[in-house]
Amino acid sequence: MSTPIISDALIGDLPEILRLQYLAYQSEAELCGTRDIPPLKQTLEELQAEFESGLILKLTDESGSIIGSVRASKQEGTVKIGKLMVHPDHRCKGYGSMLLKEIESRFPGCWYELFTSTKSADNLRLYRSLGYCEFRRKTVDREHDLRFVYLQKSIPGGAFRDGIVKFRCGCCGSKVDMSKSVPSGFEGWAYTCERVEWLGKGLPLPPLDENNFQRLTRVPRKHERLCMRACMGFCQQLGSEFYMEYLNPELYLSFEGSDRIYRSCAIVRCRLDRVLTATEYSAWVEVTVLDVIGFAELPERYPPTKAEHTLEELLDYPQKSCDNYIDYDDEGWKDLSWSAQGDVGTGGIIRRDIYGQRHLIIESFFSFHDDITYFGNIVSTKEQET
Repeated sequence: MSTPIISDALIGDLPEILRLQYLAYQSEAELCGTRDIPPLKQTLEELQAEFESGLILKLTDESGSIIGSVRASKQEGTVKIGKLMVHPDHRCKGYGSMLLKEIESRFPGCWYELFTSTKSADNLRLYRSLGYCEFRRKTVDREHDLRFVYLQKSIPGGAFRDGIVKFRCGCCGSKVDMSKSVPSGFEGWAYTCERVEWLGKGLPLPPLDENNFQRLTRVPRKHERLCMRACMGFCQQLGSEFYMEYLNPELYLSFEGSDRIYRSCAIVRCRLDRVLTATEYSAWVEVTVLDVIGFAELPERYPPTKAEHTLEELLDYPQKSCDNYIDYDDEGWKDLSWSAQGDVGTGGIIRRDIYGQRHLIIESFFSFHDDITYFGNIVSTKEQET
């Protein structure tokens, strides 16, 4: 038996494709509990309009009969895919995957979007196996509990060459190098929540909108698998390990600290396992949490490094001709920062232990491209002398 052939549909094929559509979507109507679904109500005139504005592919068997079809149109950089169908007698043969992959090959390096019913388990299984990720749901018929699941995918050419996840800057288009040296006294560096953010477990994957971050409201747990959104200053290889800063979202929402809030912040060691969906500027990735070090644990985890200057001097605080802030100074924590017109700046967290010894555990740095946090345990011999 020969392999079916995929080709562009012709105007004369549309009546046969519409008949196939009415047949193929009978099973979908049964799942939904109603025949009042768009594929069973579409007219030939509406199909002809789709033919003129987009691309329709057909899958034909050795006799020339159409046994499958899919259609797509490109709208403002997004390829909207719809009406992926296979004749009931030819299902479970991989033809749906063939059609979907062919559509993607016709629109290389684009953002793809499609939807299906929440009750269409086979469709959802197929789409997810091909890298599509859910980003929202919509109720269309409350009486029949009919909801649509919207899924998206984008793997631009070259964005993951050699398994490296690396993005362009949204303002200048350059790719940022994240090979960072660690300043003396610190143990390592971590990505901050300004460029990479956690997604709460079980939540649907949102669109890659950098202005609508989802904040995880608890500390990640060791061995947990979580989704993270990475953008701009992020560069890691699949399978590599890296550190990520977790900050309690209350620091973002109220800008007020407390012992409870700082104790719920942490440095998290992760492994990059999978890219879920991406553009040239950001991506949703899946990671495994390998270790979690709370801010309060840093002086205990790492031996102290002695410095000759005060901890404020090490942070270059206060800085002349800059905006200087003490964001919090109480309950054994001091959080301070400075910035130059919001374009570049540093911040630091000092932890006072039960013996009154102060420890510089966090120094954050941001510039046009980079947002990173150095972590460790630095104490001042100058302070000890006084």
